[in-house]
Amino acid sequence: MVAGADVFYGLNYGIEKDHCPTLETMKKDFAAIKKYTNRVRTFSLHICNQADMALEAAQALGMQLYLGMWLDRQDTFDLEIQALKQVLAKHDFSNVDAIIAGSEVLYRKDADENTLANWVKEVKQLVQPKGVKVTNAETFNRLSQKVMSELDFVSMNAFPYWEGVAINEATQTLASHYELVKGLAGGKSVMITETGWPSGGDNFGPAVPSIENQNKYIGQVLCWSRKNNVNLLYFSAFEEAYKPGVEGHFGVMDSNGNVKKGINLNPTC
Repeated sequence: MVAGADVFYGLNYGIEKDHCPTLETMKKDFAAIKKYTNRVRTFSLHICNQADMALEAAQALGMQLYLGMWLDRQDTFDLEIQALKQVLAKHDFSNVDAIIAGSEVLYRKDADENTLANWVKEVKQLVQPKGVKVTNAETFNRLSQKVMSELDFVSMNAFPYWEGVAINEATQTLASHYELVKGLAGGKSVMITETGWPSGGDNFGPAVPSIENQNKYIGQVLCWSRKNNVNLLYFSAFEEAYKPGVEGHFGVMDSNGNVKKGINLNPTC
């Protein structure tokens, strides 16, 4: 049996950008997350002043952070870099495990690999004096050698649900993707920055959303990642009802910070 705070290596934490949380809300959310992990990942620096609040909340609670930067266009990058400079000047970064410079940028075709590699390089130049590592979260099948060459370690996202994989094959599919990326990483360490399974919404081929399947995926993924010493940020901490359809149902917890009924966070491995 795993102690409560060590259930997950880490959890992803998204916000509704049109309804920005307050610092107190973020502290409350992080306190709920801390029951199951001491590590949280955010997705943007400047949107909703997210980085400043996340650093303050995490440091108040003694938690570790993966600080995400939202990268799509040059103007967005400029805003994120400005926010990064501000928080670097204001905060101690000793609890920041890494900066995640961009999330699925190549998958969405928001920028090409040369642009993204240059963005990563610029971020590294800013944070290296603080001893902070830099990575980039990309889907397992859109990784770029040019971008990976700039990273301190390689990060991958993989959702067997979105591949139309049946639940009984889902964890093995994730494991196969992980092994594939390890083979491409040139000896650099590899972590999983996002994976998850929805509890509701439409079927995606043989992939069926249900609380039973979500519970099965969580349990199997936790057991696999522990057995193989894989650092894995599970998606996602909370239900995100503001997202349409199935995308709003990946949360481990409901919006009040309670583990969803039907999810067992102490699987027998």
